[in-house]
Amino acid sequence: MATDERSSKEKILKKVRKGLLQKGDPYTIHIDLDTDVYVKETGELIETFSGNFHSNKGYFSYCFNEYDFVDQFLGLLEEKRWQSVISLEKHFQNLFAHCDYNLFVKKDEVRIADVGLTGCDALVARTGSVVLSSKSNLSRTLSIFPSVHVVVAYRENMVYDLKNYFADLNTTDLQALPSMISITSGPSRTADIEKTLVLGAHGPKEIYVFYIDQEKTA
Repeated sequence: MATDERSSKEKILKKVRKGLLQKGDPYTIHIDLDTDVYVKETGELIETFSGNFHSNKGYFSYCFNEYDFVDQFLGLLEEKRWQSVISLEKHFQNLFAHCDYNLFVKKDEVRIADVGLTGCDALVARTGSVVLSSKSNLSRTLSIFPSVHVVVAYRENMVYDLKNYFADLNTTDLQALPSMISITSGPSRTADIEKTLVLGAHGPKEIYVFYIDQEKTA
């Protein structure tokens, strides 16, 4: 072994030994939450999210407003030949009622719906993830049971990192916290069988995000 390689190895092992010799309660170690351990990406959040979400095998669509979203969604509906869409959120029910499209609106209909349409709590740009919770979504099954999950997000839903989302949660009142928080990064997948990646193993085979570049209307 060369002298330089031996010296580098000894330096690394010295640091490891020093860490192992340090005593203390691991639950009281101070972590500087203001210091990132990754290199922050530059550019607009929407660009960062769309790129990372696409890498996660998700489909992303940009919409100028809600009318643009409805138009794009109905076009996709026809293209994919989806027969039924369910949404339990009143806002989206009203949105599609104006264009004379009948959504499924009963919980039991999730069993026969091709598409589950929901809002979200946040879009996480750094990881291309979607944050859902029981606070904003009336049924957890809509994002799991149908083979296709469509997420509708607005400008206020975009955050850079998960810590930005959790910083906005009211943690002082435990009763106000949602009973479920789900972080989804692309369609359901597994590689348990012969290390072959299979999509839709434990949930939707496809996930779409329609980002509406405006504040959510009342």
